Amino acid sequence: MSRIRRKEKDGPGLLFILVTLIVVAVVGAKFFGFYPESPEQESPEPHISLEDESGKIPPALMVPKVLVFHSHATENYKPKTSHQHDSEPGDIVEVGKVFVQALLEKGVAAVHDQTIHDRPRYSDAFINSSKIVEKALAENSQIQMVLDIHRDGLQDKPAGYTTIRVKGQDAAKILFVIGDKDNDMLEENLAFAKRISDALDAKYPGVSRGVRVFKSDYSQELHPNSVMVVIGDWEGNTIEQACASALLLAEVIVPLIK
Repeated sequence: MSRIRRKEKDGPGLLFILVTLIVVAVVGAKFFGFYPESPEQESPEPHISLEDESGKIPPALMVPKVLVFHSHATENYKPKTSHQHDSEPGDIVEVGKVFVQALLEKGVAAVHDQTIHDRPRYSDAFINSSKIVEKALAENSQIQMVLDIHRDGLQDKPAGYTTIRVKGQDAAKILFVIGDKDNDMLEENLAFAKRISDALDAKYPGVSRGVRVFKSDYSQELHPNSVMVVIGDWEGNTIEQACASALLLAEVIVPLIK
């Protein structure tokens, strides 16, 4: 009997050992991060945002909504010659840059094609630019408007004919042009041009020279919201006046973009 009693006291019982092992396993799992947390302790989903620290989407991540190009990319303003004759683009491309930058600062990205289409043959300008427009539209499915930016080449007009005072400075007046030759989108183009012209008139009366239709092919059938934008005149305006108008145009264009 005494031997049996000593044997019962030799070590802990089996139940005690099992409980101890379970406790050790749980504590170890908790320590090494394997212990399952309760739903209340789950880490929140990370917040993914395209915005930078300023609260704006970086330009590289923005989807282009506007296509800007210049069929007559060699066009200049006084005091320069009417067209650039070296390998560089004319003043009109600089006006386009100002316009595109103004859009970007208002949260709208644009594709700005600066290809010189009117050299070596001026008569091939619109044929050449149409190929660029087709390619750009194919690569950018969310383009909502297509703007071919030019300057006018008027003759025998009085001084100040294409100039207006806005915000304390001189600005170039803007004409919107649609071509009706081989244009299946004529009505849509006209309606779009009128929307821009009306918006410009509403905010800056007198800046728009209205909408005109010419018997020409400007490849505007490639997009319903396509228009030629004629900013100022070679003899009547300076590049500074044209750039001032580009800023005004950007102001009224942005609200028209969805």
